[in-house]
Order: sequence, then C-alpha cells, then structure tokens
Amino acid sequence: MKYLFKSFQIIAGLVVAIAIRFVSPFRNYKLGRLPSHEIGHYASNVEIHLCEKDAKIHGDSQKVVDIWYRNPDHAVANNQLDTMWSRVIKISNSPITRYADAISRRLPGGSKFSISHHDRDAYGLYPKMQPHIQFLNSESKQGEDFLDSVRHTPGQKFVCLAVRDSSYKRDQFENRDIVHDDYRNNDISNFRNVAEWLVSSGYLVFRMGAKVERPFVLDTPGVIDYASNGMRTDFLDVYLSANCEIFISTVLGLDSIPEIFRVPRVLTNYIPIANFGKYGPNDLIIPKQYWIKDEARFMSFSEIVASKNALGSCTSSYEYQRAGLTLIENTPQEITLATQELLARKNGTWQTTNEAKLLQQKFWSLYDQLSPSGIKSRVNDHKPLIGTEFLRNNPHWTA
Repeated sequence: MKYLFKSFQIIAGLVVAIAIRFVSPFRNYKLGRLPSHEIGHYASNVEIHLCEKDAKIHGDSQKVVDIWYRNPDHAVANNQLDTMWSRVIKISNSPITRYADAISRRLPGGSKFSISHHDRDAYGLYPKMQPHIQFLNSESKQGEDFLDSVRHTPGQKFVCLAVRDSSYKRDQFENRDIVHDDYRNNDISNFRNVAEWLVSSGYLVFRMGAKVERPFVLDTPGVIDYASNGMRTDFLDVYLSANCEIFISTVLGLDSIPEIFRVPRVLTNYIPIANFGKYGPNDLIIPKQYWIKDEARFMSFSEIVASKNALGSCTSSYEYQRAGLTLIENTPQEITLATQELLARKNGTWQTTNEAKLLQQKFWSLYDQLSPSGIKSRVNDHKPLIGTEFLRNNPHWTA
C-alpha cells in the first residue's frame, strides 16, 4: 500500500510538472525547495530571492508564482522563522510538490519552472528595501515582555553575541568529521572583555546559540548566558537577533537573522578571506591571523595572494595544517575595538580619517588580486568595512 501511494504521488507530480508548462503563457509557476534545515540559508536565501524578485533582477513579471516546499529529509531549523516565512510565501505541505519539482527540473526547459536562490546580496538591495518579514503585534509584545523581565532600566538596549564552536555541528551531523571544520571554531573566553565593556556602556549582552560547548559565566550583571541558562526558544532566537543594537558573531547560521533585518554586525575571526565580498556596508569584519609556524611570524596578505595553494579560499583545517599554518583568533582587544567602531558608526560619532580610508583601499586592492578570485558585489561600493584599528595595528594586512 505504501509503494502504491508513493507511485500515485510520483504520477501526480508528473502531471503537475506538465501542467505548469501548459499554463505558462498565462501564469508562470515556479517550484523550489526551501533550505529550511539550516537557519542561515533559510533566512538569507529567501530574503535575497524576494528582494531580487521585487527589483525584477531576473526579469520575472508579476505573472510568476513561486511555490516552495520544505526539505523533507530534515527538521525545520527554526519554527518561528518558518512561521514568519509562511505568511509571505506560498509553502506547500504536499509531497506531490516535491516530486513535481524533481521531475520538472529533468524535463526540457526545467530552469524556467524552478526557483533558484542563493545567500548573497550581490546587487546591494538590502539597504534599499525593507525586510520582507515582520513580527505580529502579539509577537512584539511577547518579545518586549521578555526583555522587560531582564532589563535593568526601561527600554535598555541590548547586543547579541554568538560564538561558533563544534557542538552544534557535532549534534546536527553525528558522523561528521569535526576536525575538518575546526578552523571556524573560537574560544568564548576571548569575548569577556567586549561583554564587560558593553555592560559598562549601558547595554545588556545576550550570549546566543542553540548548542554550546560551555557556559559564558561572568560576574558582570547584564551578561545573560541565554544559550545555556534555559531561556532559549526558537521565537527568542529570531526576536532578539532582529531587534538588537548590533550583533557580534564569529560567522554562523544565526547571524543571518540580523542580516535580513538590516541589523549591523561585527564579524570576528572570519575566514576564508575570499568570502569577505559577500557582505555589505552594514558589516564590519576582522579576520583570523595566519601564523607561519616555521618562521614564527604572521603571514602577510600579499603572501596569501601570492600563495599557490589558494589559502584565501581554503575551507578545511587540514589544508591550513598542510600549509604549515596555525590560525590565530582575534584578541579580546581587537574584538572590543571592532565593536566600539561599529557602534560609533551606527550612532554617527565615528570620524573617518584619510589614513583609515587609505587602509581600506589597500586591503581591498589586495583582495582584488586573490586567486581564485574573491567574491565581489555586482554594484560599486557595496562591500563591508574591515576594522580600522585592526588594519592599523596589523600592517601585514595591507602589505
């Protein structure tokens, strides 16, 4: 009976795949699988797709109707995000849609009837458009009621902090080679100084994360270890990330939530360098350092550019090891200075000097020489900032 029912669904999928071709002169239906099992892609891919659709980047007319379906092989990464997307896009719960999409992609002209999506605001649309999802009044009240229960003063602003370690991927993928991804992991203790400075400046600090290796315990009132103290929910993950003053991250899926809500981000310990161009002017980045073990010194950006083993785009811990490199995390001071800079820029108190502009130009001039090429925006001046004090104190990144 089970196989008979599946056969019926496949046949129905074939009928749908053929039918959308017949009606295409009047209404063009496109089918696509949501990246619903990964919170980062579920946030950014859909938001960017909607921005590009509104801007008619790909020439789609109003006759195009997108029909999505969730990834059937994995659970939804965040139910609140799923609920919010379901208000603005059509999500089918029928397995027939999945079969129709799979069949349609194999038929002639399949690309015309499939939704393509990606995770990069290549056309610089975020600054020009409002977010496509919003909180209901009842949701906003729920979020503010929670914040009022932990705030020290009415309306106190807050900052979110998310530091990647191996625990989430280990939990998500039982047989995954964790060492392969070690180059992306970081030590939460390096963020104590910035958390203490933020609290002294009047902010609450929420340490975010669904799975973390160890707690983030400080004696400083106002630092809330939300990730491990029992407060965490899917709803609050989205609400806090969307409403914080800035979001400090080591680049992980959750930081796509502040991105789609246009919240400025400090992206620390970022690597690989060749990905920097996928971000925009709302982001400030400081990279991990490349330490040459045999020579006991930092590798310069020009040496990375000249290297023949694609170090600028390397995504494996093993490759860095084979190149004789140790990746050095950002210091507590570097993280704090980057955070202070982004807050000052957001508040309009940052003074940009000619020296700072020149440092940015030198960095991006070297970036343009990367091989393989680094990611670049399709529009001028749509790139992130590199931390000013980081570049000033680490001249090997501009030489």
